[in-house]
Amino acid sequence: MYYWTVVTVVVVAVCSCEQSAPVAVEVRRDDSTPEQLIDNLAQAMQNRDKTLYKTLLDEDFWFSEADCLGNIVFENDLATELTFIAGSHDGSSKGLFDIFLDFHYDFELIRHSQELGAEFPETYEGDLDGHPDEDWEVFYGRVQMEMFDENGYGYRVDQFMTFKLQQDAKKNWRIVRWIDDPLFDCTAGKILVESTWGSIKRDFPLLVTRYK
Repeated sequence: MYYWTVVTVVVVAVCSCEQSAPVAVEVRRDDSTPEQLIDNLAQAMQNRDKTLYKTLLDEDFWFSEADCLGNIVFENDLATELTFIAGSHDGSSKGLFDIFLDFHYDFELIRHSQELGAEFPETYEGDLDGHPDEDWEVFYGRVQMEMFDENGYGYRVDQFMTFKLQQDAKKNWRIVRWIDDPLFDCTAGKILVESTWGSIKRDFPLLVTRYK
């Protein structure tokens, strides 16, 4: 597990009275370094923390999964991502954090690098890979996830993923790109692992129907 987060907890003590008041707890998060942001992602996934998860994603967040030939097989934007994880705004449908109550996540870092803005110009309007005015931090590694419902039904994921981070206006780091590496054997033309993070998202409409 990749843990770098510094968390400050402030507890306000109360007197022992006939009517006990709740203890106020303030947790201050620190996303001022890329490493801390990656650690907070792990905590959000492990704890199925919707509120924390929502704060980790940039407004220009984009998820994509490609096959071994580089063809995109699944992609989604920020609004869709939050629906996948937290459910609908009106509460009429559940998200993955509601459906799978037993959720495990582990990230093993393989490479940490930078994408310098000068080396990534926008080659066309709307180029998702272009960021000429910003330097991005890139974390590449192995992600293992297990998620199961109350009956033991669920998924296992074991694949390599890339997280690209940029700073927001407050200089906090946010995930702007989440890229799943292909799990295909191009020579044999077959999928090596059935469950990928992208395939689980593709199953989401069926899951919502099943867990109404």
